[in-house]
Amino acid sequence: MKCSFSIIVCSIRPELAEALEKSIASTIGSPFEMLVCDNRGSNRGIGAVYNEAAARARGEYLCFVHEDVLFHSSDWGPQIAQKLAEESTGVIGFAGANTKLQSLSGWSANSSDVRQNYTQRLRSGRRRRFYNNTEEVDFSPAVCLDGFCLFVRREVWAANPFDEKTFSGFHGYDLDFTTTIACHHRNYVSNRIEVEHISEGGFSKVWFEALKRYHEKHEKHLPLFAGWQPTLRQLRNMERKSEAYFIKFRLKMGLYERGEGLRAICRYICKYPLHAKSWALILKALKYGIKR
Repeated sequence: MKCSFSIIVCSIRPELAEALEKSIASTIGSPFEMLVCDNRGSNRGIGAVYNEAAARARGEYLCFVHEDVLFHSSDWGPQIAQKLAEESTGVIGFAGANTKLQSLSGWSANSSDVRQNYTQRLRSGRRRRFYNNTEEVDFSPAVCLDGFCLFVRREVWAANPFDEKTFSGFHGYDLDFTTTIACHHRNYVSNRIEVEHISEGGFSKVWFEALKRYHEKHEKHLPLFAGWQPTLRQLRNMERKSEAYFIKFRLKMGLYERGEGLRAICRYICKYPLHAKSWALILKALKYGIKR
């Protein structure tokens, strides 16, 4: 039987990879192969593992997925395959944003640009549903996507493999991969397939360093927009708000060295002295400083 999908997993917990395979087998509705790459002990970067596995994959469509994912919808394979078969389609995922600004940020700069459709299992054991489909479509246009699950045609990956040298660890590879492809194709968030992400992500200083490398690499490509185009005034406001949002985020996550956060706030106030939110950052710094 012809293999439609190659499911590629970088694994360090075989029991999770096994649960993922069972989940896919009972829901996909298409022929598939599993390529589970045991990364225990070797600790190779995820981009290198993905590229090596994709090179020997037999499927027409590749699925790069974390092992802590479960699929809950029936016959999702034909739905994904039909969209991937469109020549203009690049990468399909379940969480991303339709905007990527020049200012430093993750795959989302603020809540208005987010497009997502997945259930997150929290550390408390509760499940939280993340769904944002303002266009009410099956597939929402996106620029960059979160890497917990990414679908792409084999030839699109082959022309744009993961940059395993710049992103040699486990962060930044997804932003880089999907942004690179977004420059030539249309990326999407799938809104009709139910998936569950079992573990929450982390935001460490290693993650932040990868994010800086991403922005250095893609500086000439940004900003990018999918499915819409802001006016110059809108863009300036978005960049300003994004800068403030990311300063607050770094304060909250403890991603500043001692004194660095205050200096960042001072630079922001000098840049935007007439905005109330500029001065509100001082209160945020006090709030998160006290918490820590």
